[in-house]
Amino acid sequence: MIVREYVSCAECGTAHVLRIGLGGEPVQAHQFACVSCGQEMGVRLELGVGWSYGPNTEKSEEDNDAPIVNLHPSFVFSKSEIGSAGAFPSLDFGKRVIDGILAARTRAGLPATLEFLSDEQPQRARITEEWDQLRAAWSLHRNGKDELAGRRLEKFIPGAGYSDPPDTLADWVFQFAASLIQPRFEEHFEGLFQQLMIAKDKPDFDRFVRHFGDTMSAAHARRAFEVCKAYLGAFSEFSQVHHLVASGVEVGDDHMAASTNFDATRMFYGNAFEAFGDNVEFLTCLNNLIEDRPFDQLRNISLADYQRTDKAGRCRAISENAAMAAVCVEFDNQVRNASHHGGMVFDRATGIIEYRSGKGGHGDVQSMGYASYLARCSILFAQILLVMRLEILLANEFKVRLPL
Repeated sequence: MIVREYVSCAECGTAHVLRIGLGGEPVQAHQFACVSCGQEMGVRLELGVGWSYGPNTEKSEEDNDAPIVNLHPSFVFSKSEIGSAGAFPSLDFGKRVIDGILAARTRAGLPATLEFLSDEQPQRARITEEWDQLRAAWSLHRNGKDELAGRRLEKFIPGAGYSDPPDTLADWVFQFAASLIQPRFEEHFEGLFQQLMIAKDKPDFDRFVRHFGDTMSAAHARRAFEVCKAYLGAFSEFSQVHHLVASGVEVGDDHMAASTNFDATRMFYGNAFEAFGDNVEFLTCLNNLIEDRPFDQLRNISLADYQRTDKAGRCRAISENAAMAAVCVEFDNQVRNASHHGGMVFDRATGIIEYRSGKGGHGDVQSMGYASYLARCSILFAQILLVMRLEILLANEFKVRLPL
């Protein structure tokens, strides 16, 4: 459903017609550039509250001759239609989303059909609605308040629409993370699971499990939690590509993200890169076992030496393991450097991010669309969740410290 809102720029007075697609989250927020002066403008819709306006935005009288700004919480737009009154991204992307879902089901060995909810089945909770509850429970657990965390779970889960309701925090995190990135990434998790099954039969596996619980789990948990908070805390931006990425729909530089709150996402890639670059050691240890070495011995260096290497090269240790390499496809050190060191220059009007490649950011100027940047962040986020889920599975099965 698309609604129209009429607003004007508080700076220059230019009127705008906002064509806004309605999404499924309780809050949707959009920021965009004034078509005249380029100042940042914004609107917000909250379930049960209604519209609010700002920054730099005032509700105005109806003026259908004013320039059109298209906004949608769940889709991006083609560049040719970003300012068109005939843009309907849900129609443009709908078939591709369904095709992506069916293709993912086929690759997973499932029937290429869609499952529909019966009237008796409760709908799953909205992503941000559930995250608010899960974040609180997860935080309480991390603060040593497991009884309070359990109360959160017991109160929320019965109405959350799970077909197999989680009864522990670990299961809740595991299932929530899975649902966020299905169906595209489920085959990747299955691939990682098969690698774990190979590794568990190796002589040094028990020592690795103890090492993970004693040495790795706490730090890995902290990183995963922080990344989840950052991504889901800015979900109004990431939601523009999230469902497309999770369905296997390509988002490229021929697309534009209509909401452009770059300040909320600028640092995400760099921080997620750092987290993944550290936590990928879990896969490296499994791969060492698979290649019939002690878990803490790579082909040419020890695990301790590996942990001191530059993060940009850490995925090379598992590059010959196809299932693991598939979880490292988004890991770009140049984007990380630009994200972390203020090297990204964003043009809100064109939706283009420019940054310099090369050591120290002194190389050639590179560019990518903001929609592409959001999609790459979403893929990197999914990779972190895949590793986290495998860690939870291992820790739960072999009774060591859970990475929560």
